[in-house]
Amino acid sequence: MSAIRLIKYSLAYLAYLIISVVFLLEIIFRLLPTTSPVDLQVISDRTDVLKFNPNQIGRFSLGNNFYKVVEKNTNNYGFYSSYDYSPNAKPNIAIIGDSFVQAAQIRNQNTIGEVMQSEHNNLKVYQFGVSGVPLSQYIQMLKYTKKEFSPQHYVIVIVGNDFDESLCRYNIKPGTWCFNDDFDLEFNPFFGFKGFRNFMRKSATLKYLVFQVGLNWRAMFSMIKGDEKFNLSKVMPKVRSRINQNSSNDISQYAGNTERFKSAEVITMSKRAITAFFQELSKIDMLDKVTIVIDADREDIYKDTVTYSYFNEMRKFMIDKALSFGVNYLDMDSIFRDDYKINNEIFEFSTDEHWNEHTHKILSRILFQRIFVLNK
Repeated sequence: MSAIRLIKYSLAYLAYLIISVVFLLEIIFRLLPTTSPVDLQVISDRTDVLKFNPNQIGRFSLGNNFYKVVEKNTNNYGFYSSYDYSPNAKPNIAIIGDSFVQAAQIRNQNTIGEVMQSEHNNLKVYQFGVSGVPLSQYIQMLKYTKKEFSPQHYVIVIVGNDFDESLCRYNIKPGTWCFNDDFDLEFNPFFGFKGFRNFMRKSATLKYLVFQVGLNWRAMFSMIKGDEKFNLSKVMPKVRSRINQNSSNDISQYAGNTERFKSAEVITMSKRAITAFFQELSKIDMLDKVTIVIDADREDIYKDTVTYSYFNEMRKFMIDKALSFGVNYLDMDSIFRDDYKINNEIFEFSTDEHWNEHTHKILSRILFQRIFVLNK
């Protein structure tokens, strides 16, 4: 056999092996309870809000060994909920946020609002959580819920990546609003996933790598293109999370589910985004109708420390602005510290930094006390 024929044969055999392995993996991960979220609805109407396809069932699994599997359904409006929403229902509370309110890791019945409603039968609580939406999008979600449902009170959950991801120059999530360089709100339509992105969402193998293993495909492609240097903690943030948990001495490079240190420009722009957020609340006459829940650096809680981080700086600035604008807020730092001293129970999952059932129950109780009991 000539050298050329040998090379061709070897390449063909290699291609055959790769295709066979990929095909076999696809079958395996379709049989296993691989995470399979519900798709988002197309949105081009500036008065509408980003949400999921209605009346669908999504499956969410934790860990590469599927140690926890949860099935969640969307309701008639396309939000994860055990019950349908009615227009102009005037619920007592509307809870707005990103993946922390969507709460893919726990059953609908164990989320903040549904726990509160189950324990207080006279309450009606609607929840509006969509993964990946930032501070700027919460303004549109407030407008939408006010127009569609007329809630009596609003709760907005704020987490570590909500600030810089509100800025168009750093993050543009299709279907959401962001603050442009003039700090005006700018809309980005969403026409559905196309091409390779659509293929990725249909492949069980790729879903396993992204949702179970924790592959950050955006960061990976950015590094392949040479836009940034290789950084394992960005490509595999769940690996980074496990490393953090096993480290007792070193200060993590991450805090509040975002990078601990960010540039002076990002810090300045993020603070301006926070100010713009409160100014927008004032414009739509919502300052006295909103309670802001501000997450804490839970690594600080477990180690009983207070360390510097971008998130902690943004937290302090957010609280200062809430005070100056007269907006009610709930600082989870003191709440977490008190609870951890008593129960010594963590507030997230071992492989996922979103709040667990214990945290949702804590927040449900505290919010009820703050909004209803103390205001009587």
